[in-house]
Amino acid sequence: MNQPLISVIIPFYNAERWISRCLDSVIGQTYRALEIILVSDGSTDGSDGIALQYEREDPRVRYVRQDNRGVGEARNRGLSLATGEWICFIDADDYVSRHYVQVMADALISDATDAVSVNFYVELPSGWRLPYPFIVLRKRLSGQQAVKQSFRVLFFPTFVWNKLFRRSLFTENGIRFPSILYEDALVVPLLFFHSRQVVVLKKPCYHYLRHSGSLTHELASRHVHDYLRAASMLRSHLLESGEWGKWEKPFTRWLNRISAQIFFMLYFSKRTMPWKERDRLVRKMGAAIKTIKRAGDAELNPDELVFPL
Repeated sequence: MNQPLISVIIPFYNAERWISRCLDSVIGQTYRALEIILVSDGSTDGSDGIALQYEREDPRVRYVRQDNRGVGEARNRGLSLATGEWICFIDADDYVSRHYVQVMADALISDATDAVSVNFYVELPSGWRLPYPFIVLRKRLSGQQAVKQSFRVLFFPTFVWNKLFRRSLFTENGIRFPSILYEDALVVPLLFFHSRQVVVLKKPCYHYLRHSGSLTHELASRHVHDYLRAASMLRSHLLESGEWGKWEKPFTRWLNRISAQIFFMLYFSKRTMPWKERDRLVRKMGAAIKTIKRAGDAELNPDELVFPL
């Protein structure tokens, strides 16, 4: 049986410390029908040279460069160049098992399947790793069931990099990544929403690397702002679907979980931020969430969500 072409999109910015390990793991996939698109988001270190070397050595690899515009725009650039029937994304500081693509491709036994998700390892720079507590009760979900599962946040997270999507989900529904943090918190539920069937596999095949570091006040504020902006943008899409009555309760529960997640991020992680600033961010977050909830069926433009950095 012919293997369908799968486009693997790898955006990167100043990733020379990790990109060779990532690319070696992709080049060595047991699934060979790959189109590997490397998008440099204006890197200033040696990672572009490494990417060019892989392009010279493997005809499946294509390297492009753009000005620094963020990971969302880099993924969009890759999407614009992709020709595969299926799309998956890998972050350049992560890597995958050699059966990563094959495991997902083997799950495509139904013509109705539009997306596949696998589990992943959370891995520290020391090499210590642990499978993520991936809890989804059913292997096969309708698209709308998958959206509701993703609203559980912790058990079925909306990362884009441990999933395979039919490319037509992007092209036929005009789905693109916004230029914000937490862009996949918007894009993955939208892709699920337009899917007929989503297959969920508990086998961990992706290695997600957690790097040490702390957030400055400005970056922490942007995290909160962009997460809530993604939520507001998703709410707008659900309103436009004409089925808001069905989505209001699960969406509101999702907002409450986001609120708790941000709260713990601010108060229980190492941060170079005074407690007074953390309190200010929590208050701003609460006010923004109330605004989104209070909007009801009225239009709320996500670009007008007031949350000063």
